Amino acid sequence: MVRFKFLLLMSGLASIVTLSGCSSIGSGISVSLASSATTIQQDQTLTITATVANDSTNAGVAWSLSGPGELTNISTTSVTYGAPTAVSANTTATVTATSVANRNASTSITINIEAVFEITTFSFPGGTLGVAYTGEVTAGGAATPFTWALTSGSLPPGLTLTPSTSTAFVTVSGTPTVVGSSTFTLQVTTAGGTSVSQTFSITISPPPPLIVVTGSLIDGTVGAAYSDTLQAANGVPPYTWSISTGSLPAGLSLSTAGVISGIPTTSGTSPFTVKVTDSSTPTPETATGNLSLTVNPSTVNNSKLSGNYAFLVTGFDASGHFTAAGSFVADGAGNISSGIMDSNDPANLQLEQSFNGTYIIGGNGLGSITFTGTGRMFALAMMADGNAKIIEFDSTTGAQDSGVLLKQDTAAFSTSQIVGSYAFGFLGADPQGNRHAFAGVFGADGSGNFTNGVLDSDGVSGITSDVAFTGTYTVSPTGRGTTALFISGQTVNCSFYVVSAGELFVIEIDDIAGQNRQIVSGSVLQQTGSLTLDGTSIFETTAVQSLTGSFTPQDQVGLLATVPTTGGAGTLTLTADENTGGTLTSPSGSGTYSVAANGRTTLTNSGLAASDPVLYLVSENQAFIIGTDPNVTFGFMETQSGTFTDSSLSGTYGGGSLPPSAASPVSEVDAATADGAGNLTFVTDSNTSGSIKNASSSGTYSVAANGRGTVTENATTTAIFYLASPAEFWSLSTDANAAVELFQQ
Repeated sequence: MVRFKFLLLMSGLASIVTLSGCSSIGSGISVSLASSATTIQQDQTLTITATVANDSTNAGVAWSLSGPGELTNISTTSVTYGAPTAVSANTTATVTATSVANRNASTSITINIEAVFEITTFSFPGGTLGVAYTGEVTAGGAATPFTWALTSGSLPPGLTLTPSTSTAFVTVSGTPTVVGSSTFTLQVTTAGGTSVSQTFSITISPPPPLIVVTGSLIDGTVGAAYSDTLQAANGVPPYTWSISTGSLPAGLSLSTAGVISGIPTTSGTSPFTVKVTDSSTPTPETATGNLSLTVNPSTVNNSKLSGNYAFLVTGFDASGHFTAAGSFVADGAGNISSGIMDSNDPANLQLEQSFNGTYIIGGNGLGSITFTGTGRMFALAMMADGNAKIIEFDSTTGAQDSGVLLKQDTAAFSTSQIVGSYAFGFLGADPQGNRHAFAGVFGADGSGNFTNGVLDSDGVSGITSDVAFTGTYTVSPTGRGTTALFISGQTVNCSFYVVSAGELFVIEIDDIAGQNRQIVSGSVLQQTGSLTLDGTSIFETTAVQSLTGSFTPQDQVGLLATVPTTGGAGTLTLTADENTGGTLTSPSGSGTYSVAANGRTTLTNSGLAASDPVLYLVSENQAFIIGTDPNVTFGFMETQSGTFTDSSLSGTYGGGSLPPSAASPVSEVDAATADGAGNLTFVTDSNTSGSIKNASSSGTYSVAANGRGTVTENATTTAIFYLASPAEFWSLSTDANAAVELFQQ
């Protein structure tokens, strides 16, 4: 009995809950729809109204659509349905109204959409004589394919109708050749044979007259790279520029593309008239503009470059890999004498070219050198010790290369002065024009013989390791030497220029017409002190990653920390930043190393490059780096000293790009000034396609205790650098060029 009463009680409670739900505000609500029609054609609209019965809240309805078209003008009582602009066959769409107060109350209306085969474009845009034109006509309301035809009239001369079949649209395109209006009729036909036509007209107007837009030019400065670009409007591009009267300031030239560039040599104001010619046919249009360019005086400091110098540059020209080495005498007053140079590329070997020339050094240490009679011009950035970074920028030779200019010790200009053990690193191209590198060691006896030579080579076709070689050499009183290296049955002939008894610039001088063998160049450094790894070094490497026929630079800067154990062995830790065509990564490694008596060092699990490279030590913690990977890693490392803060970077630094990893590079030299408090300014001379460009920029920097720093310009990190000391740092750009640049005070 107790259980029965309990069940009755629970049943009563359940009834109360159910009745409470039934008494909600949605009780009895119903929705009805009304519209003026239920069948419309494509691109038409229909208004639908909703009535909600028993809705005490007047909340109205919410609308939804299933099928093609769209809903607009939406309110709680009405909506506008818009059919698609074109449908290929009759179709339907469903509009549903749902009560806001009671989601269970809803109703729908089905709309029938009739396809109408028609041309849906009503007009063509106008065109301009001699300017490329494109217009499009579209049809709809039936299934493709369609066939288009020009049934009467004609298109403006120079324009054509394409394609004529199989598409829902047809294009009128070309370059108009006659001014005027043309009327024509286009017909489109379905696969079933239904056709519609429409008449159009296109008006071709004469172009506005060609004009020179540039009204003034930026000022130049004697000895500073200059670049400004002329602008034109109207007419038919591309434009061709020339000087019709007057002349540019000395040292500047105008390209046919309208770029005024060069390094001005004389101050003053030069008036001239430029002429621009467009590409109109059959008769090009011309216009002129009167301009003047002012060159301001500069605080010339030509005394910074004085005495005997040797140089080495490496890069590319129209024939492929290019390299040159030479020497000259600078008088400290802007004049060069006693110049001699060797250069080599797959098309042309030139030995002992004599030259003289001129140079200008600005107050900021940037300047230029012209080798008279060779067609070669260089921009340079001077360091306080009288050495310089250089890049070639002349448009005559087409070469884009970079390198160094170092003061010579004339007391070392004899065979007997080249004596002792030396390490070297050479970079260039193999017989197929692919990147190739050598590094190794040898002994020089001071009597013209190289002994105990050992080298490693790295190329896309494979590597060779620990190869023995010998050689002979001689040095002339000019400081130019020659050598023959006997390597695995092959003789490699080179010339070299003596920087000092401890440093040589080497260039291969075998005639490689048609690239029938490798061409390499690089530095030779005398081995000194202890050939060990013990401490922290900074390093740079360059490489080229070949992907689907393109060549992507893969360059790296970082730190290699080493701890010796016994017998020339030890452990290593690597921290680095790498840029592969604009993609930044942070390689790391933890491994071991082993140093042989001659300085050849092998690494294990270093994380340096695609596979562990080999080092050839010059001195403690200083070495050439030669890869063992198909990307042909190559670089250099040297000792890092001290711990660092922002104040470690202070003063003025001269900087220059390392030789480019691939053709079509952008090379540059810089004067960088840091205030020791996180602010940095740059004055840059850069070379793009043979044209020198001067630019200024500023940013901020920060330096970690390990010497790693970043440069930020306009809220973007533009470079990552590592300090070797407060007087030197190596920088890696973060853009797609992945350029490595060395800065020194």
